[in-house]
Amino acid sequence: MHTDSGGHGDALVLIHGGGLADWFMPLAADPALSHHRVVRVVRDGYTDAPAPRGLTVSDHAERTAALIHQLGAAPAHVVAHSSGSTIALQLAIDHPELVRTLTLCEPPLVETLADPADHAMLRAAFGALPLDRDIATAFDAFMTLVCGPDYRRVLIDVLGADLVENTASQNRYFLAEEMPAVGAWTFDPAALTHRHPPVLLVQGGGSPPPVHRLIAHLAGLIPGSTIATVSGAGHLMPLTAPAELARLIDDFCRRQAVSAAAR
Repeated sequence: MHTDSGGHGDALVLIHGGGLADWFMPLAADPALSHHRVVRVVRDGYTDAPAPRGLTVSDHAERTAALIHQLGAAPAHVVAHSSGSTIALQLAIDHPELVRTLTLCEPPLVETLADPADHAMLRAAFGALPLDRDIATAFDAFMTLVCGPDYRRVLIDVLGADLVENTASQNRYFLAEEMPAVGAWTFDPAALTHRHPPVLLVQGGGSPPPVHRLIAHLAGLIPGSTIATVSGAGHLMPLTAPAELARLIDDFCRRQAVSAAAR
């Protein structure tokens, strides 16, 4: 499932993070991206239809590749947030011809991507989550850890109470299926060493040090990648700072287009 703004501009494919499908709703509507053809992906597990069991990160990447082909949108500027970043990276590895640029916004704090110095701390923090409790309790604990105690107010203020209250099935999929799949995913940096699109890594200025170390670590693994910081923002950035994020993305895409034309 997806939404498509249409038009004749370069395609901008948005791959949302976990827990709810609408992380990128404000970004997709931002005027800074109006000259792009904005395609907002709604991943399996986040639609009204039951998701196939056992979907892997690679499965999601293949579904995204099929959608880009179906829409005639290749090569696309691909933008991803949180766990969606693993899908975007896998897409760039498996189908480099489909990805014009790659923007990763606050990739998830998983061991595959995090600075090795933070692995023990992350295992302790996420291992202490009450994931064996009911869905609402488990999701609240996860979101509080990753996004801060005020996350629910932000979701409701930006997306509306009705939408937020109706995400139970998405939360269930995220906790029971997506989190294990992302945890099992492995990333071989060598696959991106010789052939990869221009990469923009976006972090929030208000995000905790492990996020900044992850971004620095990932930049070291992907030659030539660029780091940008959204001042005062955190993991809720697509909801709290969509205009600044849109400007960063648009500027990055424009600069890469100029660079490509000059070559």
